[in-house]
Amino acid sequence: MATVPPPTKKIVGAGVFLAGLVGAAVGIYALDVEIAVAWLVVATLSGFYLLKLRADTRGRQGGSPS
Repeated sequence: MATVPPPTKKIVGAGVFLAGLVGAAVGIYALDVEIAVAWLVVATLSGFYLLKLRADTRGRQGGSPS
């Protein structure tokens, strides 16, 4: 199984994050709470994934700060 290089993961994650923000804005503009909340969940989860990638690249995943 081929692995995906980290820059590609970051680009896809950032794209999903931006799509979540745009989708939430459209949901707010349309005054549709369900759509806005769903897209905000997408943006939040992709943001957490981007933070995880950042921590992995810095070697700070888990453990206590030293």
